[in-house]
Amino acid sequence: MSAEVPVPRPGSSLHLALLSAGPARPRLLAWARWWHEVSRIPYEVSDPSVADRKLAWWGQAVAGAFRQPPQHPLLQALMMPDGQADTSGLPPLDLWLQQIEGLQVLTQQTRWMDEITLVHHMKATTGSACEGAVLLGGATQLATQALARRAGVALRRVHILGRLGQDARQGWLHIPIDVLQRHGVRAHELLNPVQPVPDEQIRALLHEWATQARTEIEAIRQESRALPRAERRAWRPLAVLLRLALLLLDDLTQAGYPVLKQRLVVSPWRKLWAAQQERWRL
Repeated sequence: MSAEVPVPRPGSSLHLALLSAGPARPRLLAWARWWHEVSRIPYEVSDPSVADRKLAWWGQAVAGAFRQPPQHPLLQALMMPDGQADTSGLPPLDLWLQQIEGLQVLTQQTRWMDEITLVHHMKATTGSACEGAVLLGGATQLATQALARRAGVALRRVHILGRLGQDARQGWLHIPIDVLQRHGVRAHELLNPVQPVPDEQIRALLHEWATQARTEIEAIRQESRALPRAERRAWRPLAVLLRLALLLLDDLTQAGYPVLKQRLVVSPWRKLWAAQQERWRL
C-alpha cells in the first residue's frame, strides 16, 4: 500500500505559493487541503449518487461548523487553530457552499454545452477558492476579492489545458461544445486522439485557449499592482500561482501543445526560481 501523497506536494506550484503567505500560511494550508478534499470527490468517486451524497455531507458539515465546534480534522484546522472555535477572518459560509454546489454539478455531467456555463462553474469553484484564499490572507476590499475570483478562472483554464489528455482518458472533456464547433473539432478527437501531435484545427483551438488564459493572467497581474499595500500582502500567493501558470503556458506553446498524449510539467528548479522572482517583484 503506497503512502498518501501530501497536500500540497513539495515543489508543486501550490507549495511554492504558500511559502509567500506569511502569518496566514497555516490557515491557507488548511483551506487548500479542504479544497483538495472536496474537489477530488467528483473525479475519484465513480458512482455519481455517492459523490453527490459526499458533497452534500460536506455542505452540512461546513454549515454546522459555523454554529458549533467542528468535528472533522480539516475543519478543525481552519476553525479551531488554537484549540478554540474561531471563525473570525474566515471566508463567509456562502463562499464555502458555492464551491460545494459547483462541484455537485460535476457529479451529473462530464462535458459543457457552452463557455458561459463553464465560466460560471469555474467562478463558483476555483474562483471561490481563490477568493477565500485572499480573505484568509487579510484582504478586506471587494476589488481584491473580485480580482482573486478572476484569477481562479484563469488558473483553471491553464489547468484544463495542461490536463486535457489526462482528463479525457477518464471520460472528462472541459472544452465546451461551442468552442469545439468554432474550430471544427469533434469531441471524440480529443477524447480518443489518434495522432500524438495535434492536427492544425486542434492546435488552433488549443492555442486560442492558451492565448485567452495568458491575456487574462497578464491583465490580472497588471491590475494587482494597483492594489493597496495591505491588500497586496494577501495577494502574494495568487501572484506566485499566476506567474507559474504563465511559465507552464510558455512550455506548452513551445512544445506545440502535446497535451492529448502527455502532460508537461515545469521543472522544480525553474518553478522555484520563477516563484522567488515573483516574491522579489512584490
